[in-house]
Amino acid sequence: MTKTICLISALLILSQSSIRAADIESDHSISGTWKGKLEVLGEEFPLVFAFKEVGNGQARGFMLSPKHTSEKIPLSQVSLKDREVKLYCDLSNASFTGRLSPKSKKIKGDWSQDGNTLPLDLEFDGEKTIVDRPQNPKSTSAYTEREVTFLNKFSNYHLTGTLSVPKSSGRPVQAVILVSDSGPHDRDGSNFGHKPFWVIADFLARKGIAVLRYDDRGIGKSKGDFAEGSHLDFATDAWAAIEFLSQQKEIDRTKIGIIGHGEGGIIAPIVATKRDDIAFIVLLASPGVRGDETIMHQTSAIGEKAGLPKSFLNLTNQFSKALFEVLSQPIPNVAQVQELGLKFEAEAKKLTLADPTKFEGLKETMFRDLSRFEKPWLHNFLKHDPGPVLGRMSCPILALNGDLDLEVPAKIHLKAIETRLKAAGNRNSQTHELKGLNHLFQRAETGIPAQYSKIEETISPQVLKQISEWIEEVTGI
Repeated sequence: MTKTICLISALLILSQSSIRAADIESDHSISGTWKGKLEVLGEEFPLVFAFKEVGNGQARGFMLSPKHTSEKIPLSQVSLKDREVKLYCDLSNASFTGRLSPKSKKIKGDWSQDGNTLPLDLEFDGEKTIVDRPQNPKSTSAYTEREVTFLNKFSNYHLTGTLSVPKSSGRPVQAVILVSDSGPHDRDGSNFGHKPFWVIADFLARKGIAVLRYDDRGIGKSKGDFAEGSHLDFATDAWAAIEFLSQQKEIDRTKIGIIGHGEGGIIAPIVATKRDDIAFIVLLASPGVRGDETIMHQTSAIGEKAGLPKSFLNLTNQFSKALFEVLSQPIPNVAQVQELGLKFEAEAKKLTLADPTKFEGLKETMFRDLSRFEKPWLHNFLKHDPGPVLGRMSCPILALNGDLDLEVPAKIHLKAIETRLKAAGNRNSQTHELKGLNHLFQRAETGIPAQYSKIEETISPQVLKQISEWIEEVTGI
């Protein structure tokens, strides 16, 4: 769950700075494409910048972050003066300052974002980097695709997505909507250089199942404000998608289902309990326990696999529990949160770690991240227990988890889902723990999130086949 607060990352991403010397050259220009890599907690994040000078020391351009999205991120300002390069990206709340060496075609400098400063060196490259994973679809000859726009009548804004419809003899076909995991996603579910929703849509459409995938609110071509939304708001977006799909002549409105990944698997049952026309649900790596427990289990699982000291993880969970109690209140007491942060910092510094410098700047990092805690998403997520909602489900449900999933550990969440469905007497449900798969359902060795982008596979073909065959079974194809 990419947006779920992983306190290990929040507490250990510390400010760094680097002052770099630059060669003194004469002629200079930054027009063209430049590549560099940020290193955060041992993981590399490639960045690509494209500049075009427009005169008077100014330029325009965009940047790409291939591990996160294929979308071009516009730069709000780019300047070059006396070989000093400055750029600003308002959308990412980031900036870069560096010195150009025309002879070596390098820009050495620092990247600043959300209070952190990291060294970033750029090298000139004549061609932009495009991540093209092996499973990315190469042809849509087996189905038709069209861009669609539909209204969320609860919030009065439009969402935009892509509808893939199998080529058939004209009979209405069964269909699904895809609901994304936590965090802002485009219609392809772009993350870590992968496009899982595009891959899923292509596979299902080839199997005779129509698919609607859409940009999250405020992302891509969809309107709205993602940052101010909670899972309850996102449920109204999914509702709007179902409404739109049920009105399409190519779709059999009695055979419409929802596939939700991560937080999307929380949203899907919420929608289904409010409608009587949801034919089935597929839960992919979906939480089965309360949000606050989900975050703490996630923190422990990732921390243990990363080799962090048990004493630190125990302290982190103690702090998390106290913090979540405050944040779950109708009006969280910010002063109390800050007091907890100070206590945590003091206790953390007492621990014997291999690298005690990790705690330098901890207080500033924690206070800076308080803005995340004030958003409605976290407040609602912490208190939400998916169990009671699952207990009201009667439609067929397929729940899948990888046994290497560290974000939503199967032993905890899949078991909880299974228990709830059985208690509800849902005889059409199935739960499966899949060996060797991580949170994204990639074949993996460790399950550590830092490996997602390094794995070429977007989603296991075994999972795609299992989903399509189950849908065919429950819809009676």
